[in-house]
Amino acid sequence: MGDEAPRYSVFIEGETVDLCVPSEAAIEDGWADWFNDARTTRWLSQGIYPNHVEDQRSFLDSIRKRDRFAVLICGKGGGPLYGIISLSAIDWVARSAQISLVVGKPPPGRQLIQLEAMARVTEHAFQRMGLDRVWAGQAHPGLARWNQWLELLGYFTDGVLRRGFVKGRETVDNAVMIGCLVEDYEALKARRGGQFWPGNDVMLRLVKAMPKHGFAGRLAEFLERELPRYKAEIEAVERRIRDGEDEEAAPRRRLAGS
Repeated sequence: MGDEAPRYSVFIEGETVDLCVPSEAAIEDGWADWFNDARTTRWLSQGIYPNHVEDQRSFLDSIRKRDRFAVLICGKGGGPLYGIISLSAIDWVARSAQISLVVGKPPPGRQLIQLEAMARVTEHAFQRMGLDRVWAGQAHPGLARWNQWLELLGYFTDGVLRRGFVKGRETVDNAVMIGCLVEDYEALKARRGGQFWPGNDVMLRLVKAMPKHGFAGRLAEFLERELPRYKAEIEAVERRIRDGEDEEAAPRRRLAGS
């Protein structure tokens, strides 16, 4: 290959990004090294143990066996290589899959490559694979900003997992489960004149104009406020039941001692 960056076979063509076929060349192009970088794995489950080239080859083999759908995130024309995006836990009965993305190389400024990659694979999941729901789990509030950007693609928070993201001693966050339903996708597409991805420039303006707090943040605030109140209600019920049982037992004790 010399000093020339490899070009990858394009599978899904986009506006600012092309999604390409994973290959052995990507492993040599830095794919395996991403998971050894502390900044890249900050909010991932990886990064606990070293990632080896052989590990990445095993992952590549699993893709070839159709255990999951995965494509490389590349610049236009199939390079350079920025990251990878995948659909796993594919359930053909429930018509659902988990989506995940890793970017190991910073993309050019003002190009929402990560967001467009999510849009293209989400559309592929609904249009080509016939799925009805695509979901993900994310640390919150660690990834709150990214989570809110995904709301522009129809991904909304389904629930909050308390202490759902724990990584060693330094990272303890809640996690949010987010999902996009096929009807969310279709509604967005209809609202945007038939285009799920309305263009990088439009998305830049939408990102800038988003509300201060996303739905995940509002749900987390609700949980923080309301859960202690509800716990107090349950405790009060338990006390009333316990006190009532004590009052009923008192006459029986007096009768037995008479």
